[in-house]
Parts: sequence; structure tokens; C-alpha cells
Amino acid sequence: MAKILSVELKHVPKHIHVGDAVNDIIVLTKIQFHPLDLQLQMPYCLHLFVYDIHGNVDAPLVLPNWDESRVLPVASDRKDDFMGQKNVILTANEAEMTIETPIALSLGKINRDMSYMSRKIEVFATMAPVVGRVSKYSEPFTSMISY
Repeated sequence: MAKILSVELKHVPKHIHVGDAVNDIIVLTKIQFHPLDLQLQMPYCLHLFVYDIHGNVDAPLVLPNWDESRVLPVASDRKDDFMGQKNVILTANEAEMTIETPIALSLGKINRDMSYMSRKIEVFATMAPVVGRVSKYSEPFTSMISY
């Protein structure tokens, strides 16, 4: 099983412009592979999720599903702002590798009653191997109750 050694922001802009599609940040993810990963040249999907954190960091719930994994927040009293994500398919072919990933940030819906002066940007990284556990929720549905 691979190990994520570090996740760092290489470039954080002084200003984030609303409505652009510019790659605002560059994320460096350092990964170490197990010898068995190298022997099998195991494919992985690296998922990077960018949040504006409000207060303490939530313990996220990860639903791994190869290239469409989801991260759900656990805290119910507040919600961190989701700002972007990127998926990177990679193959274990060297003991350690550093993946450089540009990500465009989305500021989402701006509320005119509130003024954002800054964002506390954090990146959550998780990897799903081609061989492993997968998860998925169904779409919500509504059914009428009869008496």
C-alpha cells in the first residue's frame, strides 16, 4: 500500500480573482510506494480536495471509488467551503515520487451581505488503488407513505 508522505502548496496567489479559470494553486504531493506496489506496477488515483477551512479541521469521511472518490464532512454545525478538486491517475514505477498538480479554485457563490477578505486554503489528499475497497451512495429518492 502506498503512503502519502506530504502535501504542500507550492504556489498560493496573494489575490484570488472571482470568476476566472486560472490555475491558482500548485499542489506538491510526495508519495512513497511499497515494494509490492512497485513489483505489480500498481495503478492509483490520487484525489486532491481543496477547502476553505472555517475553524478546526473536520475529520472527513472518504468514500473511495477509484477515479470518482468523494469526501464528506463530518461536522454538522458548520460547513467548510469546497473550492476545487483534481484527480490524477498514476502508476507505482519508482519508490518515491512527487506529483505537481495545478488546480483552479472556485470561490463559489459570493454573498453580498458578507465580505471575504481572505481564505484559509487547505488541501486534503487521498489515494485509491486499482485493487481495494470501493464505495458509493445512491441518488436520493422520495416515496409517498400510504395508510
